Amino acid sequence: MLHENWPWRAPRQAIASPYPTHAEMQRRSRQFAAQAQAWTALEQQPSLVQRVIRLRHGQLEKERGTAAAAAWLTTTFAERLLPRVEQAGAQYRLGEMRRGTAALLSGHAAQEKGAAAAAGTLWELMRRFNRLADMARADVDRLAGDIARFIFAELAQLHAQSRDESDWRYSHQLYLLAATVTREFRQTPPLWEKITTRLFAPEEATPAIMRMQAETWWKGRLRRLAAAWREHLQIALAQVSKTRSPYASRATIAEWREQKRRTRDFLQSMDLEDEEGNRISLIDKHDGSVANPAIRRCELMTRICGFETICHEMGYVGEFCTLTAPARYHATLSSGQHNPKWRGASPAETQRYLCQLWQKVRARLHREQIRLFGIRVAEPHHDGTPHWHLLLFMRPQQVAQVRQILTEYACQQDNDELKSEKARRARFHTTAIDPQKGSATGYIAKYIAKNIDGYALDGERDHESGASLRDCAAAVSAWASRWHIRQFQFIGGAPVTVWRELRRITEGEGLRAMSETLADAREAADRGDWAAYVNAQGGPLVRRDELAVRSWYQPAGQRNSWGEEMTRIKGVYLTAVGAEKPLLTRLVNWKLVPKRKEEQARFPVDNASWSSVINCTQTARRPDRLAPLNHGDPLAVKNLACLPQNGFFYRQNSAP
Repeated sequence: MLHENWPWRAPRQAIASPYPTHAEMQRRSRQFAAQAQAWTALEQQPSLVQRVIRLRHGQLEKERGTAAAAAWLTTTFAERLLPRVEQAGAQYRLGEMRRGTAALLSGHAAQEKGAAAAAGTLWELMRRFNRLADMARADVDRLAGDIARFIFAELAQLHAQSRDESDWRYSHQLYLLAATVTREFRQTPPLWEKITTRLFAPEEATPAIMRMQAETWWKGRLRRLAAAWREHLQIALAQVSKTRSPYASRATIAEWREQKRRTRDFLQSMDLEDEEGNRISLIDKHDGSVANPAIRRCELMTRICGFETICHEMGYVGEFCTLTAPARYHATLSSGQHNPKWRGASPAETQRYLCQLWQKVRARLHREQIRLFGIRVAEPHHDGTPHWHLLLFMRPQQVAQVRQILTEYACQQDNDELKSEKARRARFHTTAIDPQKGSATGYIAKYIAKNIDGYALDGERDHESGASLRDCAAAVSAWASRWHIRQFQFIGGAPVTVWRELRRITEGEGLRAMSETLADAREAADRGDWAAYVNAQGGPLVRRDELAVRSWYQPAGQRNSWGEEMTRIKGVYLTAVGAEKPLLTRLVNWKLVPKRKEEQARFPVDNASWSSVINCTQTARRPDRLAPLNHGDPLAVKNLACLPQNGFFYRQNSAP
């Protein structure tokens, strides 16, 4: 009898074939091809992108294995991150040269060979420009110098061929040539809108031409562009987010801190000296001015508190509004994941959208004869996208109409995504200021502190990133500095410049005999009463041409490096009396001088440091630009003679 249930009679598993099937071979080939394509695409990206992607790929390979890392490379990077990086880079990278530029270069060239050489040089500069994101500062400065020298050479070539053109036509040709080359590098030429939309004037175009062929002007432009390009790539890679580094990338924050340190080192190494040789420390003047974040914050709070006092006096009510851009402007979702609706917008582009939206609202309010005043605060979301907080004061009977106008314009763009009340509130919402719950100043105080120095925010947490609000202040300041976004702007009221000048006047007894209005404004400014100062100027809704007291500017008697006449604020004057009888507030002329040797030993400074303060005080410039014209006859630009041996353009009838 056979025992069929014995173990050795059980069915055995078939031996697997050692050779892969055709379907498996096809699948592996597709995987290898996708990986090779992803690596090839990565190698074409800036080194910043390569570094981030390779680091993430190596981490995944170590933690989850080769297969998981390869899958991430071919899906997350190739399908999600790479298109975002391309969208961001396309806004900075140059394409083909415009036909008009090539025609313009060949139009003034003496020979066809010279035109081809000029076009080839420009194309090489454009190719180098496309590597800005990878360049160190020295390489950026070298490129700036080469672009400036190219424009100068082309202007010299055009000048050599000029014959009997009028002054107007000659200067217009110079400006058009320099502006055309400048626009090839996606830079707006100085005075471009004014010169192209109004009657052309050679005396206005000459300083613009000098800037476009100056190395220092191009250095500032290219440095700013390279920094923005790198930060935009960080945003595209989601490195600026609540899960990585909120508001600004770690590199941007480090650069901002280093720049602040270098600037402070420079301030500590310099003194201010008057005409009699008396000296004061520049760092002490800095710390005692609105450049000090603490003083800046106090001044802002004083002005807001003054607005609130005026609001109560006039019987107005306050509204606290939050305005946010559509989803296409946000690179990262609130969860920290990539936003599929993002279209590559930078924070600067989003800020322009909000400014244009407010311009439409302001024009509509003007047509509806609605006057209001308040303050606007611009601050970033966790991914760097700006949004606005508006504290507005208005008549009670106009609240509903103002809300309707703001809602209408805020929801115009991409209104198909506003299908729920939550989505509409995320785009725009407003809250009435309830005096029972707190003052209007209290509503805005946290946002001001967060955007300056984090004062009195110990223990407070950011609702987006979860980080300490005090720690976020540096990141927010670095964000505003990188994208050149104005964080605070007052709506209505009197200018703060006059307020600061009036505070310089220590003796006010004699002002009462001169003018009651001027004395009241000075006394209000002296005791820090913004409400009384605004009322003395004509109220919070006063027009600029109807101010009681205005700033008085005096020609400095010298021209800047671009040939423009310099003016400096020297005092104030009564609008009713006129600028012919000003009240001087700056009686002493100061100049920057290095500290004495015995004091420099206490404040060692890096001589290689460079800051905006140095740029403002530097007078000597390299001879790589158009020299200032004869100030007595700015229209006679035709008689310029080309002296390429020393890099200047001069008139034949004037000395260098």
